[in-house]
Amino acid sequence: MKEHQKEFGLIFWTHLFLILFSYLSFLYVDWKIIFLGVVFLQIYYLLRGGCDLTFAEFGNDKDTTFVWFYLHKKFPNLNQKTTKIFIRFIFPIFLIIMSFFLQKIMGYVPLITI
Repeated sequence: MKEHQKEFGLIFWTHLFLILFSYLSFLYVDWKIIFLGVVFLQIYYLLRGGCDLTFAEFGNDKDTTFVWFYLHKKFPNLNQKTTKIFIRFIFPIFLIIMSFFLQKIMGYVPLITI
C-alpha cells in the first residue's frame, strides 16, 4: 500500500498535469511558442540528463521516463529505450508539425499567440 501511495502521490499528479498540458498545447498555444518550448526542453534534458520530476519520483535513473514507468505496468514488454526516444524526440517533433499544420494551414487561432 505504501508503494502505491508513493507512485500516485503529489509528484505523479503534478507530472501528469504538465504532460497533459503540453500534449494538448497545440490547441491553445501558438506553434512558435511550442517550437521554442521543445528546443528549451531538449537543452534542459541535455544539461540535466533528464527530468527533475522523474528524478524526484524514481531516483536518478536517467533511462526511466514517467510515461514508460506507468505504461510498463500495463504493457510489461514495452521497450524502455524505444519509449524514451518516442517521448523525448518523436512526439515533440510531431507536436510541432501538428500545431503548425492546424494553425498555419488550417487557420486555427490558438488562445495564446505571439
